[in-house]
Amino acid sequence: MDKREKLLLLHRVLRGRRKVMQRILTCDPQLENLLHASPHELMLHYQLPETFALTLFHELQEERHMAVLEQDMQQFQTLTCFDDAFPAILSHIPDPPLVLYAAGRIELLNRQPAISVVGTRQPTTSASAKIAYILDPLAAAGWTIVSGMAKGIDSMAHHAAIRNGGNTIAVLGSGLRHVYPRSNRHLFDCLEDGQLVVSEYYPDQHPRQHHFPERNRIISGLGFCTLVIEAKKQSGSMHTVMHALEQGKDVFAIPGDPYEDQTAGCHQMISDGAGIIFEPGQLLDEWERNKSKWIQFI
Repeated sequence: MDKREKLLLLHRVLRGRRKVMQRILTCDPQLENLLHASPHELMLHYQLPETFALTLFHELQEERHMAVLEQDMQQFQTLTCFDDAFPAILSHIPDPPLVLYAAGRIELLNRQPAISVVGTRQPTTSASAKIAYILDPLAAAGWTIVSGMAKGIDSMAHHAAIRNGGNTIAVLGSGLRHVYPRSNRHLFDCLEDGQLVVSEYYPDQHPRQHHFPERNRIISGLGFCTLVIEAKKQSGSMHTVMHALEQGKDVFAIPGDPYEDQTAGCHQMISDGAGIIFEPGQLLDEWERNKSKWIQFI
C-alpha cells in the first residue's frame, strides 16, 4: 500500500479528524510506520493516548475498511495532500484539507479566476436579479463559481454558472453519497455530470452541524475572493468571510434594502471594510489587478 492509500485509510478510520491526522503526519511524514507498528509503538511514535492507540491499531487491521475504501476509490476521484494534482491554492490556506473526494471535472480545482459566492438560505425576492446581474457575466466569461450547494444563494449561484455555460464547484458538508439538502438531488446530479462536487468527508459520512462551518474554509480557499450576495448578521456566511480574511482573500458584498434582515450582514461587512459591489465590472477589474498574485496556483 502506498502512502496516499495509507492516508485515505487513516482518514476513514479516524473519520476525518484532521488534528490527529496532522499529528501523525508530523511524526511520520511518509506514513512508513502506520501499518507496521504495535499499539505501544503507535502510542510512542505518534504521541497518542494508550487507549486511542490500541483502538487505532485494531481499526487499521480491519479488512472491511480497506474493502469499502477500494469501492470509494472506484466510484469517486480522490486527492490527497501527497498528490501533485492537489490544488495548490488549498495547500496554502491555514488548516488545509488532507483528503478530498470528488465527482465530476476535477480539473476545475486548478482553474482561475474562481470566485467564492455565499449567502443566506432564505434570500429576498430580489436575490435572483442580483445574481443574474453580477454572476451571469462572470460565468459567461469563464469564471468558476464556488459555493456550498445549500438552499438559497448557494444553489442560485450554481445555477447561474450552469445556465451561462460556465464552471462551478460545490463543496459539501457531507460525504458524496449523502446529498444534502435532499431537495438538491437534481442539482447534485447536474454538477456531477458536467461540473464538480467535492468533499473532505469520506463518502458515507452523514452531514453534521459542525461540518458546514468547517467546509466553509474550502469554499473561500478555492476562490481568489469571496462575494456575499445576501446575509443576515448572524449567519454561516460570516464563517466563510472570516476564513477568507484569515486566508488573505478580499471580501466583497452587495448592498440591499436596509429594511431586509437578509441584507443586514452585507451592510455590516461593508461598514467593517468589505468592498462594495454594484456591477460585475468591478470584479473583473479586481481580477486584472490581482491575477499575478494568484496565477501561480493555476
